Amino acid sequence: MRFYATLASTILLLTAVSCSNDNEPTIKPDGPSRTILVYMVATNSLSDNVADDIEEMMQGMTAVEGDDCHLLVYEANYNADPMLYEITSANGKASISPLKTYQITTSSASVERMSEVISDAVATAPAESYGLVLWSHATGWVRVLESASKSSGTVRPADFADDNGQWMTISDLARAIPDGLFDFIYADACYMGCIEIAYQLRDKANYYIASPTETLSPGMPYDENIPCFFKETADLVAACQNTYNYYASRASSATIALIDCSKLEQTADLCHQIHSTTSVTEVNTSELQCYNRASRSTYFDFFQYTSLLASPQQATELYDIANQLVPYKAATAKFLTINIDPDHYSGLSTYIMGTASDFNEQYYTTLDWYKRIYEQ
Repeated sequence: MRFYATLASTILLLTAVSCSNDNEPTIKPDGPSRTILVYMVATNSLSDNVADDIEEMMQGMTAVEGDDCHLLVYEANYNADPMLYEITSANGKASISPLKTYQITTSSASVERMSEVISDAVATAPAESYGLVLWSHATGWVRVLESASKSSGTVRPADFADDNGQWMTISDLARAIPDGLFDFIYADACYMGCIEIAYQLRDKANYYIASPTETLSPGMPYDENIPCFFKETADLVAACQNTYNYYASRASSATIALIDCSKLEQTADLCHQIHSTTSVTEVNTSELQCYNRASRSTYFDFFQYTSLLASPQQATELYDIANQLVPYKAATAKFLTINIDPDHYSGLSTYIMGTASDFNEQYYTTLDWYKRIYEQ
């Protein structure tokens, strides 16, 4: 924790100097080639992970060459106002420069704040290409039912970014991210690797990286992945491999997949056809690969389940699409208590209608994937 105390002191000192003029981000005249924004919401049980990840980011930037690479971090944490800062390196040493401090009255789990931060990042470090890292807790798309002792059994919208108990829905996340801005989005958070979220974000990035299971608290190895993100062409396969190897080499657990968003509509077309023409009325979910450890599973392997509904011809088409949609995937043999069958690990999860609670099923019908597959 010594590093964190030093880092916080440095940021506060620099903030006092840089934010004296109406607290607006500095506009840089020349556009860099790539800007990466890490959107970090740590006002939750992950707060203690911030220092290690920031240190890894700083280490990673020391291996990045060129003045046209900008790593911006938005950090919402306890005991401080949210801040946007830049991590830079020179002569093998990394440093942090504060860019803007935000009012804590607007939740970091809101469309308003995320939209504001993305806009500030683009204005501060205009680039030819952009990448986004989503850093926080997440539950995928699944709702959480609070106990009666807390909120009379009300449903808590818990999808992404736990900001002191306030969360973003996946629909709000999609609304906050501009269409076509990002080359890639990396979700360093639990359960974000499902077809429903990938489809909801289909217009937001060219590539999407996420895990269908939980993501263990160290998250991705930023020191190894930051240089991959700043390659002339971002090496997203290497970033996925780094994440997988980080855990596999420690006999730990990991799942990861790279999704080509340009293939999502083609996938949706076929899945709509399969669901519209299938004669299968029931699937034994106990025989399916599942990805969550709850007693009542809600995340099942996307391609395994869909192939059971498909005709032989449709199954062949589905296999061909799978190889294009998910150009890279990896998983350890076990994820904590879950066995991962390599023959049925597609890198993406999906929900099966009728397997969740009523309030989750009702919410599921509002997602773009449901509307595209079941209603059209």
